[in-house]
Amino acid sequence: MKFNRKSRRFFLQGAGATLLALPMLESLLPKGVAMAATPKSFIGIGAWNGLYRMYGPDSQLMPRTPESNGSLVGLSKVNVPGCHAIHHGLLSELATANGGRISEIIDEEFTPLLPKMMMMQGFDFIGLGWYHHYGQFGNWHRTAGMDEGNPDMATLDNVLADWFGSQGLPGDVVTYSAASNDTDYGCSFRADGTRTASRFSDPGILWDKYFADAQIPTDFKLLLVDRVLEDYKALKNNPRLGAEDRIRVDNHIEHLYSTQKEVQEVGAVCDQLRPETDLGDRGLVLRTMNDVIVGLISCGMANSFMGWAAALVSDDPEQWHVWSHAGYDNDNDAIADSVAYDGIIAQSKSVMKDMCLDLAKKLDALDQLDNCVIACIQEHNKRGHESWNVPVITFGGAGGTFKTDQYIDYRNIADRDDVVYSRFGFPINQLYANLLMSMGMPASDFEALNKTRDDGAGSPFKAGSGYGVNAIHPDAAFDYSLGGHYASWSNYDLSGWLPQIKA
Repeated sequence: MKFNRKSRRFFLQGAGATLLALPMLESLLPKGVAMAATPKSFIGIGAWNGLYRMYGPDSQLMPRTPESNGSLVGLSKVNVPGCHAIHHGLLSELATANGGRISEIIDEEFTPLLPKMMMMQGFDFIGLGWYHHYGQFGNWHRTAGMDEGNPDMATLDNVLADWFGSQGLPGDVVTYSAASNDTDYGCSFRADGTRTASRFSDPGILWDKYFADAQIPTDFKLLLVDRVLEDYKALKNNPRLGAEDRIRVDNHIEHLYSTQKEVQEVGAVCDQLRPETDLGDRGLVLRTMNDVIVGLISCGMANSFMGWAAALVSDDPEQWHVWSHAGYDNDNDAIADSVAYDGIIAQSKSVMKDMCLDLAKKLDALDQLDNCVIACIQEHNKRGHESWNVPVITFGGAGGTFKTDQYIDYRNIADRDDVVYSRFGFPINQLYANLLMSMGMPASDFEALNKTRDDGAGSPFKAGSGYGVNAIHPDAAFDYSLGGHYASWSNYDLSGWLPQIKA
């Protein structure tokens, strides 16, 4: 067994150059080597195209929120000085009152993890107005015509990867999807607007990049864990290995063993990930990708990830968008095409279960979830092209930073209804800032990355605060719009903690 003093990690050794990284083992650290704080990890999940009943009294995604006299029934109301009142409640209590689940999509399978989740409604992409497309995580210059006037900016996964690298941690970012024809539909961008190069639709290739021994053919008979078996046995017999570390090692080895077996088994499926692929296998690809991601986090090989899956229920990445427009009638506030709407529901369920819940469960089984944040952000609200009042669902507390088991509704409920136009809430720039700070990044570091619009558009918020373009889009600046909603938020600090979010 080898010890790397810089990373403070142990590595099992096998034949040739075979090495297998282990989790932090405090009981075996040499004298004089301080225990390093476990690095935090960020996983962004992009969701597209909205959902007609994604919030409100008949919600199929967020908790149901009946209204009465400008308040949400069953939730606590908190007045936020200089802004507007918000509402919040415990997810576990909301599930208990709703038959043991939050909603049709966030059903009973999620309930055991509700104490480690947050569900938040009402974030506004202030710099987009009526534009949208790919902007979930901070680059608001990827709209259909790219004529919305925003500068390119790095998305959160890349901001964090660069910052992790500056702190002596791995600076890798891993982006992934369920199919090869989906890799250009993602929401991960560098500061110059180019897409992140490290994109994977095959969990086997991702595994090979980080775990496989390049000196051994890809059809080797022994799994990686088998090749370090003797060193593993010696480690188990080490009298200095503490009881908790012994359990941690066993769980880690078992996870990597089962992960590599699953990667090999799904290999044939991954080779067929083209338009003719078997649609029933896409969920399996994502769940296997989750196994590899858990291994990467546990071994300290990568801490920043971004996933999406436009091609999931359908093999056509554009079908989700078609369903969105056909599925509901904005003007009459009704479902228009039930078949298309059922497609949106099926897509939303798969994203939440195969991408988010499955990953959260696997991280939690290895005691990793509490030090991570999985953040699933929608592209727009229930009405197509309205890039405000979007929902966000998170898993994990970022090392105790976030107050989990919460539903927080940031909408201005007293202002109007959500029928003709959706309500406004809080700038998503502040959520971006909170996610970055939860990983340990100082506000001064990400504020220095902010850019301005060439047309000089601004906002009433504290200059340069938050992460992203600190400006309200000109087409939403007047009348009953984002500009009117935020007119009184003078010098509001977008780098401060959102109400109710901090533990």
